[in-house]
Amino acid sequence: MRFEEVIGQKSLCAAFPASLKSGHIAHAQLFSGKTGYGALALALAVAQYLLCENHNESDSCGVCSACRKVAKGVHPDLHFVFPVVKKRESAPISDDYLPQWREIISNPYFGLDSWIEKMGGEENAQPMIYAAESANIIKKLSLKPFEADCRVVVVWLPERMNEECANKLLKILEEPYPGTYFILVSEQPERLLTTIRSRTQTVLIPMLEKGVIAGIATKSYGMTPERANRLEHLAGGDMVKAIELISGEGNRVENRELFISLMRLCWTRDMVPVNRWVNELADAGREAQKRFLTYATAMLRENFMRNLNREEIIYMTPEEEQFSVRFAPYVNEANILPLFEAMERASNEISRNGNAKIILTDLCIKVMQNIRPTT
Repeated sequence: MRFEEVIGQKSLCAAFPASLKSGHIAHAQLFSGKTGYGALALALAVAQYLLCENHNESDSCGVCSACRKVAKGVHPDLHFVFPVVKKRESAPISDDYLPQWREIISNPYFGLDSWIEKMGGEENAQPMIYAAESANIIKKLSLKPFEADCRVVVVWLPERMNEECANKLLKILEEPYPGTYFILVSEQPERLLTTIRSRTQTVLIPMLEKGVIAGIATKSYGMTPERANRLEHLAGGDMVKAIELISGEGNRVENRELFISLMRLCWTRDMVPVNRWVNELADAGREAQKRFLTYATAMLRENFMRNLNREEIIYMTPEEEQFSVRFAPYVNEANILPLFEAMERASNEISRNGNAKIILTDLCIKVMQNIRPTT
């Protein structure tokens, strides 16, 4: 991918060639930002620029042998590390899923859910980067570069490394191989080892600039300016969200129905249908549960903003707004923090492989206590 193909982020796209020209580009960089902001796309553009045989002062050429290989994900001096699902007793490595990875990065604006689906993982699969991955990296880096003057290792979602793998990666970063560049693309850098963060140059990837998503929506999808502006507002500067909203894919509709159902059941305090709701979500798998909790937290925030009459910073679809008209008054200063804490606690416990039925039942009780407190 060339810098000119990266959506938005023009200032960052201009900064990297300048850094390389001045000789001040770090051997290990941490791109902190959502994939939908362009973090992975930018990493691929940097990798292509570093490996390009004829790059100019602002971009890779896009036509040399190296650029064509990078675009296909097959350059021998470009290595990828990413979370994978475990389908057998032995821990897998990224190389086991390279065909799927090369296919999905042809459009590097995707989320973890899309990657799990691409791998053929089950709904409750939790992709990880296992310790075997670090041994594979060391083996590759112990060899000289095959074609280029340097090597590039792109690590997508390094926060999903297990502890052993993270410690081994730390050693590589402390004693880097000559001519090797690491680009870590993280959505949750706070989950990385502090020592790893301290040995990388952090590059914050901001949300896409205003007008970028709306411009794509009108030009590529034929939307009216009004619809395009609304889409951009809902996407919140995230191209992955925008694509999901445009295509109708994703889990927003399903999560909306689950959220509305939960709030109504917790208001009526009828435990029999609440238990059915819990069983339905518990059977959906851990990733689906975490997606719902993320969505529910966002919806509580939106309704709280509506209760405060902050319409300019509310991000809801028309269907969500329709429910919010009656629901928003019940999300206020007295209960917003306990509700947030309940959602966060449930998400953390599910991430630690806790019993989903117990966790979700406890969540429902907490919501009951706060949405309609007893007098």
